[in-house]
Amino acid sequence: MEKEELSILVIDPERTDHELIRSSLVRSKVPAKLHFTTNTADGLVFLRQNPLDLILTDHALPAANAFHLLFELQQKTISIPVLLLTRNREARIAREAFHRGVGDYILKEELEIVSLFDVIGNVIEKHREHEERNQRESDLKELAERDGLTGLYNHRHLLETIDKEFDRAKRYRRDFSLVMIDLDGFKAINDTCGHPQGDQVIRQIARLLLQSVRFVDIVARYGGDEFALLLPETGALEAKKIAGRILQEIRNGPFLYQGTVFPLSASIGIASFQGQTSSGALIKEADQALYAAKRNGRDQIVMAESKPIFGLGEEHPEVPSRIAEVRYDVK
Repeated sequence: MEKEELSILVIDPERTDHELIRSSLVRSKVPAKLHFTTNTADGLVFLRQNPLDLILTDHALPAANAFHLLFELQQKTISIPVLLLTRNREARIAREAFHRGVGDYILKEELEIVSLFDVIGNVIEKHREHEERNQRESDLKELAERDGLTGLYNHRHLLETIDKEFDRAKRYRRDFSLVMIDLDGFKAINDTCGHPQGDQVIRQIARLLLQSVRFVDIVARYGGDEFALLLPETGALEAKKIAGRILQEIRNGPFLYQGTVFPLSASIGIASFQGQTSSGALIKEADQALYAAKRNGRDQIVMAESKPIFGLGEEHPEVPSRIAEVRYDVK
């Protein structure tokens, strides 16, 4: 144990055992400030208000309930090592507690002979190693889901999320929309200014998109200079408004390189959930809408199977049958 003094909460309905526990900790030379309570409910209240290094808890029902304590810690994502106090006749409870997340257990009959210094030190160390392992796994998962240049979610994660959102929308008849964004004339920036400057533009657009949506929305780099927004609980009308603001923001932020201004704009396609047969069908509709926006002059927004919305280009006669569009300036 590295800390000079540990803060330990003891939950035990048997007040006569409180002194036994205190004496065992003192005898074992555990540097600790102890807080005693006789029931799990009060222990949880104390935990919410005070930082702790360890919980020592009995399982004497109904006042103490180690399983309820472990459940509440998991529900509230509170990470703290737990050491179970039990008796010989409750060995089954101890085994079950291991499966639910308790760090270790000790028999009350052994409190006068066992070194709690070693037991508590091992529980805290095991907990620390477990947390570090979880963090490493979380970091690796994050790397697998993120685009290296922008930090946005990558294509793969977007597809996985669309599948889940599609199933949820279909089951509960909820709204959601997919917005596909392709930068106009980006190749000219790469060719004229170089790829490092092109990367700068990509990062600039990524920041703009993150600032334009809610925390629950998914912003992904779909590939190259193409981005995608997955907007849960968002119908067609709201998706139009969001896309309109984004298009205007892109126009308002041209790229400047060595005194030359490179205007920026985007072609945007939108598809909203309307009972499509699969998430793939929704993606295809958004992609077709994006393609129609590009073919029709770029710098505009086209929505799948809807009346035309924001756009600046002329109408094109060869638009796919499920796509409709109109010219409407974004102010």
